[in-house]
Amino acid sequence: MNVVPRQAARVATWAPKRWLVALAVVAPNALRPSVAHAVEAAVEGAVSAQGYDVVSPFGDVILGRRRMTTTLGFAAYDLEGNQDPLAADYSVHVRMRIDADFGVDDAEANYDASNRSRFVPGLAYSPIDLMHGYVEARNIARGLFGVRVGRQMTTNVLGWWTFDGGLVRLTTPYFFAVEAFGGFEQRGGLPLSTPRYEAQGVWRGARNGGLADEPQVFPSFQEASLAPAFGAAIESSGPNWVHGRFDYRRVYNSGGAFTSQFPAPGGGGLEEVSGLRISHERLGYALTAFLSDVGSARGGFVYDVYAAALSRAYGGLEARVGESTTVGLDGEFFLPTFDADSIFNWFAHNPSITALARVATRPTPRLELSGQAGTRLWLTDGSPAGFAAAECTAAGFATPELERACLEYGLEPTTGPEAEFVRASASRGTVIAPDLLASFGATHRWGTGRATARANLETGFGGTDSDRGRRVGGTLSAHQDIVPGTLALGGRVSTYEWHNPLRPDRDATSFGYVVAPEVAPVERTKVRIEWEHDMNRLVGHRFRVVGTLTVEVP
Repeated sequence: MNVVPRQAARVATWAPKRWLVALAVVAPNALRPSVAHAVEAAVEGAVSAQGYDVVSPFGDVILGRRRMTTTLGFAAYDLEGNQDPLAADYSVHVRMRIDADFGVDDAEANYDASNRSRFVPGLAYSPIDLMHGYVEARNIARGLFGVRVGRQMTTNVLGWWTFDGGLVRLTTPYFFAVEAFGGFEQRGGLPLSTPRYEAQGVWRGARNGGLADEPQVFPSFQEASLAPAFGAAIESSGPNWVHGRFDYRRVYNSGGAFTSQFPAPGGGGLEEVSGLRISHERLGYALTAFLSDVGSARGGFVYDVYAAALSRAYGGLEARVGESTTVGLDGEFFLPTFDADSIFNWFAHNPSITALARVATRPTPRLELSGQAGTRLWLTDGSPAGFAAAECTAAGFATPELERACLEYGLEPTTGPEAEFVRASASRGTVIAPDLLASFGATHRWGTGRATARANLETGFGGTDSDRGRRVGGTLSAHQDIVPGTLALGGRVSTYEWHNPLRPDRDATSFGYVVAPEVAPVERTKVRIEWEHDMNRLVGHRFRVVGTLTVEVP
């Protein structure tokens, strides 16, 4: 067995204290056998460290962090030791991550009523995340079956998702495959877990740091419990020019969850729901067809069974025009949905529709151009521009001064003509508020360098009453090898302007630049320094200096 170790290290300098201070250390190690007669194994890891302070305008450190992130991955293949390509093969895959934070203050991790403002529910000093860890058997019964057991990740039309359990796959000789799985959804607050892939809308985790015995403190922070889950999929198998897949997934909540923020009258305590109940249930289908000389088409949808609503639908066409140009059309309908335990299910949430046309071309071997433009339609209950004014008018304020105060501070109508206005169906008709989206990019390459320009625009339109703000700007970046393989210089300049009609005092134009020289003093070693300077009228001047050292040892 030949073993080839690789090591790399990255070190970043400290920037001045009142701005972003960063230290990055990345040291991956890998052992990759190139020849093996039985088991092939691979081990890789990375360590990074960063430190920064968030400082108030008065010089006080509001937040201080000294983080070290370590990842470790391991894989072993051909556990059966059989060299027959048609025989079953077995493998193990594990990857873990730990985020140790040496800057956490005790008041942030442990609840103290006298210093409540510093406490962060769910904050851990060294959370450990088992990103994935499973045993897999493939090609069982001459390719008919596959099995995977452990923590695993799935990605399909329903989105990224992880669970602990088992998955079985049957690949039939009739151009389709079937999958079925069952287990428990990965959730934050449980051992070796993260909340990254949960359904939205619930703040949950481990009620440690003194919260376990004080349910009245942060009741919206729910204690995490096991979440049973199961699902199935049917997928096309065989033809390489078309691929379709139908997915279904159902997840349950268990344990208790508070349904109120305040104790019930008469000392009844916080109301709570318990027992097995739905978390989310979704099904979806995705289809892609591809012809290399013509183009491609894709489409799909996701239906949220609990919300009884279509949560996502998309489609796109792409066509080749000549040898170097591609044009396309894309559309997407999106409605946010939430965990069934979430309070957000009680509030109105409306969809958005995005439509874009795009083109990419390469007129010369050295020049690449791309651009896209379209619109995003926001669907709302009632007019965002005129609803508040009409509500204040319905309240019958006698003077313009009182009506202006109403517009500034708002109303919470429960009775009277303003309440009748809010509840009237005529006042809450569907209104479409359009935004304009556009972007452009160009890259020019020459022998030892390149330059790239990018610009984008996002703005509401439709008149002054429907002004929803804008963001417009662009960047110009370049990279040039001065001494190829030894010395290079990179840089970037950017400017952006943004406007928010709800907070015109925050309107500003920002300008920034980066200068980034690189030098390779010896073989397999690179040193990179980045000097960044950003400025606008709101924050003044901000600086960041980062140094990176990369070393590779064969």
